[in-house]
Amino acid sequence: MDKRILSLEMRALCKSVDRYLGETMPESAASATGGNAHIILFLVRNRDREIYQHTIEQHFGVTRSTVSRVLALMEKKGLITREPVAHDARLKKIVPTAKADAIVADLKANGERTERLLLGGFSTEEEAALREYVQRMRDNIARAQQEFENSDVTAETAAKTDTTRNDTTMEKEEGK
Repeated sequence: MDKRILSLEMRALCKSVDRYLGETMPESAASATGGNAHIILFLVRNRDREIYQHTIEQHFGVTRSTVSRVLALMEKKGLITREPVAHDARLKKIVPTAKADAIVADLKANGERTERLLLGGFSTEEEAALREYVQRMRDNIARAQQEFENSDVTAETAAKTDTTRNDTTMEKEEGK
């Protein structure tokens, strides 16, 4: 029996899906390359909030200069506007344009098409089971990651404690 490593199979599937999405990307989305698409999606999903440059910096973990440059290019492409806010003259909220909304709609339609393709031939029950299995795997890896991080912190603390004990012991021995 051919027993393949599931995590490698899933990684290969993810790469194939990413490649397919890239190849079938709607022409309208061509101006939203790389991080632009992620920022546009973030803005559209958070339309009910005021989003500022620093919000994007924090959310994506990117420097101020990088976000400033990316937003300037996005503004030049007509994907966003920067609008002043009444409560602080220094701040400008970042707002997606109609062009960005159209790109999001096209990306969403392409994503839905790809999902239908992936799930072709699956019954409703099989699809529900697959979604449950994937969620369980995500929960398992999240739990394992948390345990690893906690044990890593514990190991670091133990190592520091040992180092401190050794330093104290050495100081006492030198003082004899």
